[in-house]
Amino acid sequence: MAPGATPEPVETNLTFKQWAADWLGRRRAKEISVASYESAVRVHLNPRWGSKRLRTIRKAQVEAWVQEMEANKDLANSTAEGHWKVFKMILKDALQNGKIASNPTYEVDGPYVAESTSYVFSPAECWAIYDEFPKRYRLIPMLGFACGLRQAEALAVCEDVIDTDSKLLTVRRQILRTKETRYSPTLVDRLKTSPRLNTKDVPMPPYLVDALEEFMERQPPRVTQNVLWEHKKTLTECKRGTARALFWSARNNLICRNHFNDDAWKPTLRKLGIKDEEGKLPTFHDLRHTFISTCLQNGIPEHTVAAWVGDSVEELRRTYSHLLRDHADTHGAIAAGLTARPSRPAESVAA
Repeated sequence: MAPGATPEPVETNLTFKQWAADWLGRRRAKEISVASYESAVRVHLNPRWGSKRLRTIRKAQVEAWVQEMEANKDLANSTAEGHWKVFKMILKDALQNGKIASNPTYEVDGPYVAESTSYVFSPAECWAIYDEFPKRYRLIPMLGFACGLRQAEALAVCEDVIDTDSKLLTVRRQILRTKETRYSPTLVDRLKTSPRLNTKDVPMPPYLVDALEEFMERQPPRVTQNVLWEHKKTLTECKRGTARALFWSARNNLICRNHFNDDAWKPTLRKLGIKDEEGKLPTFHDLRHTFISTCLQNGIPEHTVAAWVGDSVEELRRTYSHLLRDHADTHGAIAAGLTARPSRPAESVAA
């Protein structure tokens, strides 16, 4: 606050539930993110904090709640972390708007979240999936292990983003199926990381270029509506364009992830017997993890990999720190040699 300024009077009877509703009404994030915020508030936060007056919530109560979440075996660590983040955002917003005099989440550590593990497919497994996959969809998993695309990005590949001469794939769209799209698969000109990143270019290996050309000759791309997304606008407010999408269902609809997973992905993995250490089926996202892991393990600079997959270097370091540590063995000797003491000429040694 400016010197000499005084805080606004705190509203004594304002409850957490009332302010959470106000906060939700002002969110301009992606519709799917707002839906997850609303779910966290309705299912978990309001039952625990809804009736409490904002000004009466104390740091000790918050710390006790975090411990309760960690001790709840029915609550996944990642779910508890999501609830915690929403709770912190609501109280920070209340402080910034003068509804509370201090933030009870300040310097409180959130619930512990165990390190997540991902499945890394072997090259043989990747190609076995490609060979076994239904021909209508077989290029989709290849886009995952060859270019590191997210599932919604792979489903949304269109003809105009494929540059076979430069062997580059420009990723700029995704397929969304949410309440805002009336749960119909919709092509949207937006990446998951928008507005931080609007497009990303990924090199295509020669085998992918050949497979794309063969696929488009056999199944020509078709025109569909394309939502031209703009920041801070809902999908219904955005303008429309057209694009020629590659992948279509047998019913001539764009493909949603549920249909793809249930009808193609899971049956193929079951048929091939591909499971993780716990006996669970790997996810499509594990193809992306495989691409990133393979790149890092083979010495491709992390900033280059981050640019290809649309993550920040910080995110890459946090998620794949174990692979980056392995580079100490691979490149440690080279790095040590760069600053080693220069050897002295033989004559100077003799002198």
